[in-house]
Amino acid sequence: MIAHVFKIGQVVRPRADCHSLPDDLFRVLRLLPSTAGGVPLYCIKSQAELIERVVEQSEIEAAR
Repeated sequence: MIAHVFKIGQVVRPRADCHSLPDDLFRVLRLLPSTAGGVPLYCIKSQAELIERVVEQSEIEAAR
């Protein structure tokens, strides 16, 4: 199983190869259990949207 890399409150953005998320900054709201394959999941939210999104760790990177 892969460990969670990002922390609650951390600002992240979509990776360049992730086309399922808008090009925006998101804040990690919650660490979720990993998928059956061991991939960590996160609940993230953009300030520009009202919805929360669930993403795999491979879809996001730390904002600089």
